[in-house]
Amino acid sequence: MNTFLYLIKFIASMCVIAIHTRFSGVFGDIVDATSRFAVPFFFAVSGRFLVPHDMTQTPDIRRKVGKSLVKTLKLTFVVYLVYSIYSLIYHLCIGESFLGWLSSKYNLSEARWFFLFNSGKFVYDGSFTFDHMWYLFALIYVYGLIYIFAPVLRKWYKALIGILLFFLFFGQLLQNYYPIRPFGISVNTWYVMRNWLFVGMPFVLMGILFSDYVASRKEALSDTEYKSLIVKWALFGKVVIFVGLISGVIEFIIFGKKEVYLGSLLIVIGILFLSECGITGGRYLWKIGKEGSSNIYFYHVLVISLLDQLSNMGYIPVIPMNVKPVLIMVICILLVWLIPSYILSKRKIK
Repeated sequence: MNTFLYLIKFIASMCVIAIHTRFSGVFGDIVDATSRFAVPFFFAVSGRFLVPHDMTQTPDIRRKVGKSLVKTLKLTFVVYLVYSIYSLIYHLCIGESFLGWLSSKYNLSEARWFFLFNSGKFVYDGSFTFDHMWYLFALIYVYGLIYIFAPVLRKWYKALIGILLFFLFFGQLLQNYYPIRPFGISVNTWYVMRNWLFVGMPFVLMGILFSDYVASRKEALSDTEYKSLIVKWALFGKVVIFVGLISGVIEFIIFGKKEVYLGSLLIVIGILFLSECGITGGRYLWKIGKEGSSNIYFYHVLVISLLDQLSNMGYIPVIPMNVKPVLIMVICILLVWLIPSYILSKRKIK
């Protein structure tokens, strides 16, 4: 069990909260820039354990990926249902009719943005203003495409990673220097570059590629040689993460806010290498990463929205900007992980 990766999953889930509830000032800019590794990391770690290195036959790959696809579809249905019910209740409470809510949220215009970019009012609206569920739909797209193209997965994945990452960063440069309008929408719109194609696909494939690389090294080297290699990986991983953190901040200063920085890519690569070096995740925090990071990711926006609505209605005071991220983190750990974990443990004892 890789407790280090579980620890990073916990940290990444906290970083997603920090992105959606920013700290103020320069500190907030630094936190935002360095936190941008989080979503790419979740994609990469999904790919890391998706297709084992020794699984080369198309039927086996499809069987494995198909199970992950079905699991993700079920999870997405539950999360989407929760947010849809919340959205409906919110709009009914502010005086909108059911048909008004339905027609504003589900129409051909919004369907276009959803199917192209995993965004639009299909996945967020006035009740919750962050389209974080795009991640789940992007995973569904990626798993579906890997299932279809399983026969050529390992023939294409290296080239595809390079091509898609090139267009991701090139597209983000266009946002600054030549804002084109693909599909009639500005490239500056966040989801034009941040979607299943330019973020989901390359980072999931990167996880698969890394899995193959590690397995090939284990097969080719003796135990002594492999232990020596791990020492080099540990140094490489730490250096790359450090460079990635600095790079993300510098890129923010030069280019402004972006969904994924080159520094984000470097941090993910460094984490993948460190995860193979026998580093432990400590005593406690990795458990939250294992048991609660996914649900914290999926439901933190609901917590943010509920607090905002309570504040707007005067039931609670306005939360200071620098307090809000920490408060959301604490509430999510308590409500989304600690209390459910405690209840489940009590049921097991009985």
